[in-house]
Amino acid sequence: MGRFRKNILLPIVAFATAFTTGCYEPSDFNAFGDGERAVVIEGRVTDADSVSIVTVTRTVDALSDSDCEYVDNAIVYLRDDQGHSAELKNIGNGIYRTTQIEGIVGNRYLLTVEVDGMHYSSIDKMPARALIDSMVVEYRDNYTIFDTIGYYISVYSKLNNDSVQYYRVEIEKNGVLLNDGLSLWLYEDSHLADTYKMTIPHTFSSGDSVAVSVYSLSATAFEYFSGLSKQFSTIYSNIQPPLTNPESNITPSALGCFHATSVIKTKFAVGNVRREVVMVGE
Repeated sequence: MGRFRKNILLPIVAFATAFTTGCYEPSDFNAFGDGERAVVIEGRVTDADSVSIVTVTRTVDALSDSDCEYVDNAIVYLRDDQGHSAELKNIGNGIYRTTQIEGIVGNRYLLTVEVDGMHYSSIDKMPARALIDSMVVEYRDNYTIFDTIGYYISVYSKLNNDSVQYYRVEIEKNGVLLNDGLSLWLYEDSHLADTYKMTIPHTFSSGDSVAVSVYSLSATAFEYFSGLSKQFSTIYSNIQPPLTNPESNITPSALGCFHATSVIKTKFAVGNVRREVVMVGE
């Protein structure tokens, strides 16, 4: 088929002071001075529930005590290509929500946001759900010399012959989201084999409750999350490229990403057997 495999399991880590001898480019830019406040828009429509949420914020100076500036006076609309439209209600802290737009695979969604007279917009189409063949929980006591002994979860996905599909995986262990702000687990199905295996880089114990969510992404959303990961993927490298913001699909000139995503969620408990095949949820 002539397509190459790309598997991204890149950790998102906090900034740290570097004491290594790295390369850098001198710049006249003052990162701690007063700069232009950029608008940041992040939104998602999903077929998993009826709630669509958009957050609108502004960036702040590096020395600010706040992580961001909440924008609670924006005008936010969400529309689909089936003629439905809704104005999202602000509930504080830059969060806007609606339950009037249904997430349906194949529909296109238009987000429009007005902030202080500036109009921003983004369009995304909800891709098909992931073609998950199965999930396997397997106990390994000799995985590699660098890994922990325990149970590992592997997701087996089928190849979509019509087009490349892009995925993001979230894992909850005993009610706690493992990759919330710490890592983005992304992969896509442009591999040569008919079935692709992705092993989650976490160990589990017998009796743990697990929830696995596999989100299907558009190509633009996948590139945004990939760019977000790459910001920190070379944090320990001896040669540091300049950090750049991930490519946004919000126009004009806003940061963030709006995406429509379908999802498959599976919940189960880790059993006391060496290998178990888990039934994948709808």
